Amino acid sequence: MGAVLVRNADRMMTSANPLKEGIELSFADGCTGIIPFADIPDIGDLASLSAIELPNPYEVILRSAGGKAVELPWDFVRHYCDVSYRPRMEAVAARGRQSIGSRIRELRKTAHMSQRDLATAAGIGRVTLVRIENGEQSPRYETLVALAHGLGRPLAELLSDGAALPLGASASR
Repeated sequence: MGAVLVRNADRMMTSANPLKEGIELSFADGCTGIIPFADIPDIGDLASLSAIELPNPYEVILRSAGGKAVELPWDFVRHYCDVSYRPRMEAVAARGRQSIGSRIRELRKTAHMSQRDLATAAGIGRVTLVRIENGEQSPRYETLVALAHGLGRPLAELLSDGAALPLGASASR
């Protein structure tokens, strides 16, 4: 039987150590890496670093000799420690864009609207709608609200196909 890790250990930083070339960080799942000082311009080098704090497992705070605080969230740090992290997160983001784009297209077709009709009703460009439906662009919140309004549907219906709703529940308008 292999090691058992804390759930979400990949998000939990356990140590930070200043080195000449940068800040060495470790995660609870055993991943380690170094963030070069060149990628932390507000610090610049070891001589300009006065303190390192790990106030919680999800962020590191670096203090410069001049007193400036630089916060490094776990997801910024993680890609220095795990080469597969960034491609995995980019794949998750792409699936999310595809999913919401498909959902908007499905609702538009169900409403018997053309892309031009929906874009006009939502007050956005048709090319923007095409990019959203094709999963090439993530819509801003305001755009999602406008699309929901243009479709005459509640925003929640754009974000979910209802599969996650409890038995007997329905999305309300």
